Amino acid sequence: MSNLLSARDVKVHLRVHGRIVKAVDGVDLDVEPGQCVGIVGESGSGKSTLGRAMTRLLPNVEIAELSGSVRFCGEDVLAMAPERLNALRRHRGLSMVFQDPLSYLNPTLRIDRQLAEALRHLPDRHAVRETSAELLQQVGLDDAERILRLYPHELSGGMRQRVLIAMALAPEPQILVADEPTTALDATVQYQVIQTLRRLNQERGLAMLIITHDLGMVAELCDRVYVMYGGKIVEAADVFALFDAPQNAYTASLLAAARRLHQTKALGTT
Repeated sequence: MSNLLSARDVKVHLRVHGRIVKAVDGVDLDVEPGQCVGIVGESGSGKSTLGRAMTRLLPNVEIAELSGSVRFCGEDVLAMAPERLNALRRHRGLSMVFQDPLSYLNPTLRIDRQLAEALRHLPDRHAVRETSAELLQQVGLDDAERILRLYPHELSGGMRQRVLIAMALAPEPQILVADEPTTALDATVQYQVIQTLRRLNQERGLAMLIITHDLGMVAELCDRVYVMYGGKIVEAADVFALFDAPQNAYTASLLAAARRLHQTKALGTT
């Protein structure tokens, strides 16, 4: 099967306080159509910077080097003209879900207005309203008509995160990049968001790139996993092979730490 998204020798070097930080340093990565791929690693490993580079949504920092190629359906995202890149974001291209919904939802606009912005490819207001309600229902928000009339601060954290996912789905993307989509949510809401992503992957055949430090989410969602450390990929494997027999010492230490944390939480609930 040909790859939907392919990264080759991607480098993102940042200039921070006069020194060069190699946030991403020569990464190769592939996502096939309909596949769910995880990028895992501790904070500072470069995984979020890689996700942003692959969607050309890097933060406003001084970039010393941005090189390599990120091919989406054969086109290099890193070399793409702004007009073409915007077209891909508007319809049938790439979408990204960020980890802090309050930072990416406009506090002064109701949810219907914000979803409408992402549905500009539709022909009229009736189609926009109908599709907005459908999207909210798809991400598990059944009271769609009421939610459309609310402002972001009137929603819970889990509801805001699912609204953000609905907005990312609005342009009918072929691949969804989700950066720590369950951070700062309680365990019950985390589970609900994970199940929402799993259902979208299975029912829509939507390819996903999940960026997380949560190995439980990776085990639940992903087909293939890339482990990052120090800006590099240190291991890439099928999810079952990775959990059963990690080949890299860093991967093994991550899994051991996750098991200890799980045991500690389990003891705390008994």
